[in-house]
Amino acid sequence: MTQTLLMWCSLTLTAMTADSPAALFEQAETLAKSNRKQEALAKAEEAVAALERAQTAGEKIEWAGMNGLRFAARLAREDFLDYDKSLFFCDKLFQLSDTDYWRVPARLERAMTYRAMGQFAKAQAEYDAIAAADPRQRASGILPQAEMVYFELRDEQRGRQLIDAALGDPTLNGRERFATLRKCAVQAIVQGRREEALRWYAKLEGMPFDKPEELARFLCQAWYEMGQIEESRGRTAEAKAHYRRAMELENGEMRYRARARDTLETIEYFE
Repeated sequence: MTQTLLMWCSLTLTAMTADSPAALFEQAETLAKSNRKQEALAKAEEAVAALERAQTAGEKIEWAGMNGLRFAARLAREDFLDYDKSLFFCDKLFQLSDTDYWRVPARLERAMTYRAMGQFAKAQAEYDAIAAADPRQRASGILPQAEMVYFELRDEQRGRQLIDAALGDPTLNGRERFATLRKCAVQAIVQGRREEALRWYAKLEGMPFDKPEELARFLCQAWYEMGQIEESRGRTAEAKAHYRRAMELENGEMRYRARARDTLETIEYFE
């Protein structure tokens, strides 16, 4: 009898887990990665219904369920251009949040959706709300706000000032810092402004990083990219100097050190 009861409990818990919001969102992400986007969105909506049932029952919403809502907001916005659905997921994430741990991501996703809609004033209001709620969260909003001004509002002068101020914030995540610098450099290259692209990458050396090894990883890629830019301008000596720095950088990312070495050897072979 006891063994039967334990087996029944195990099966019940397994069934509950399989239908939990976290499991449904995980299935949605798997479907999206398999390019079954429509099925993924349907599964995300099923997960939201499960979240609402859990909320009504007074259950605590797990981290995976909250993060799943953020994924769903991006899926609707980026793959379906369904901005109303994206805002629905953002609003649901905000409603279920009891701290800024999830309210900030909810606002960030909502701002991105408003930007995609061209409603920049509403996006700005979300970034302002992040800064006003808690000074410690300010860094989360200042960088995307600066990117909006620079890339989307096309106010390059003010955008550069905001980006410089944001990048100098020591609390900013290093990966986000480098991603922005690279976006700016790539846009400059597309516009034929390669000297400006070099200046964006060069800024990295003066940026605040808590860990020298983290800076080294991004510097290695930056120097490699700078070598590529100089090589495209026919400035071989300058390109080689950048490749050599990347190749010899201790703690630099190995794939860029290897690429720099291979490119340098190819150049020197044909000289």
